[in-house]
Amino acid sequence: QFEEKIKESQLLQKQIRELQEQSQYLERLDLLLVNFKVHLIGRIRPALSALTKSLLSEMTEGKYSEIELDDNYEIFIYDNGQKFGLERFSGGEKDLANLCLRLAISLMITQSAGTDFSFIVLDEIFGSQDQQRKENILRALGNLRNRFRQIILITHIDDIKDQVETLWQVIENPDGTSRVETSISYD
Repeated sequence: QFEEKIKESQLLQKQIRELQEQSQYLERLDLLLVNFKVHLIGRIRPALSALTKSLLSEMTEGKYSEIELDDNYEIFIYDNGQKFGLERFSGGEKDLANLCLRLAISLMITQSAGTDFSFIVLDEIFGSQDQQRKENILRALGNLRNRFRQIILITHIDDIKDQVETLWQVIENPDGTSRVETSISYD
């Protein structure tokens, strides 16, 4: 019985050593993954910030040409050389800054995938923008055509429909069903 207990104890000790070794490997792997995440974020954030800054500068005609993303990817905009959080800006400016960040993320995903995405869908991005900003956004989106073959805008803003190449209008019929009418601009 003692010999059996000794063999059992030796087997358990061997299993404990193996588990301790596995635990050490997992701890090292965890540390490597944390360091890799920090490294990756350190590489992505500056590129994402630069792309967001470029888009925001274009859409504001250079008014806001400096931005910064913090560790949590919160946007800070420089106005006359002074850094401000988004809460300082109007609703339209906040929406525009967030749109630029979303577009920058989409562009970076496209670049990292090594292939072109065929389209991007933007829903109700014009509501809080004045006429000049709407035109700036449309112009900037036009400049993105070489990266996205289709840019689909969903909007209820009537003056936008005259400025797009292809318009799909969803019209409700009297019976509650809907139909789609398409028109193409050949400018």
